[in-house]
Amino acid sequence: MRYRLLAADLDGTLVTDDKRITDRTKRAVNALTDRGGILVLASGRPTHGVWHVARDLGLDRKGGYILSYNGGELLDCVTGRVLFSVEIPPERIREIVELSRKHRTAILSYEGDDIITESGSDPYVAGEARNVRMNIKEVPDLISHITFPIVKLMMVGSEEQIRNLEPVVAKALGAEFSVFRSEAYHLEILPAGIDKGSGLKRTLEYLNIPEAAAIACGDYDNDIPMLKAAGLGVAMANGCPEIRKCADYITRSNEEDGVAAVIETFMLNDKEDI
Repeated sequence: MRYRLLAADLDGTLVTDDKRITDRTKRAVNALTDRGGILVLASGRPTHGVWHVARDLGLDRKGGYILSYNGGELLDCVTGRVLFSVEIPPERIREIVELSRKHRTAILSYEGDDIITESGSDPYVAGEARNVRMNIKEVPDLISHITFPIVKLMMVGSEEQIRNLEPVVAKALGAEFSVFRSEAYHLEILPAGIDKGSGLKRTLEYLNIPEAAAIACGDYDNDIPMLKAAGLGVAMANGCPEIRKCADYITRSNEEDGVAAVIETFMLNDKEDI
C-alpha cells in the first residue's frame, strides 16, 4: 500500500449524522486492518468518548489508535496504554474558568468517564454528554475541583456566542494556548501548539511512518491542520468551505460512506499509485 495509515475525524466524517458506523465502513476498516493498514480515530472528544467507536470497529482486537482531545492524547487501542498526553498548566485553570464566568458561558472538562462542569443543566453541556456517551457530574466550583491533570477545557454555547468568544478568549489567554472552534457550539482550549496536525505528526513519528504514507479525513476547521500534515488530505463533501478549499481530494459525505470510499480507493486498491 502506498498509504499505510488513515487518520479519520469522527463527527461529520466517520460516523453518520445520527452517530452510526455503517456496515460498509466496518467492512472497509476490517479489510484495511487485515492488510496491515492502521486506523487512527482523530477526534476532539475525550478518549473515553471514542472508546465505543474503537470497539465497534474491532480496533481493541486488531489494532489501532485513538488520537483524542484534538491531538492532545494518543492511546493504543489494544493495550490501553497512553502513548503521549499534554496538560493544561494547573496555574492557568482559574483564569480560564473565570473567563467563562465573566462571559456567562458554560465550561466543562473531563474526569474519568464523567463530564465535569458547574452548569449541569446547560443544554449545550447536555448535548456534549449525549455525543460522547458520558455522564454529567455537576460540581459547585470547577477551579477547586480540578486537582488532577486535564488535557483541555471547553466552553460551550450558541453558534453566535462561541464565534464571538473565540477572538476574545484567544487574546486574553495569549500565546500559551491554542483556542479554536471544533464545532459550531464548542470552543476548545488546549496548550499552545496542540491540534490534530501536531498530534498526527507525533503519531507518525511514534509509528515510524512518513507523512507521505498517511491520509487524513475531516469535515471542520479543526481538521485542517491534520489534512495539511498528511500525504493526502481529504475533505468530506459535507465539510465546511474552508476545509474543502485546502483539501487534496473531496470524498462523499458522511451520510454516503465517504470514509469507506477513501479506504477502498486509496488503500485497498492494489495499484502502487492512484
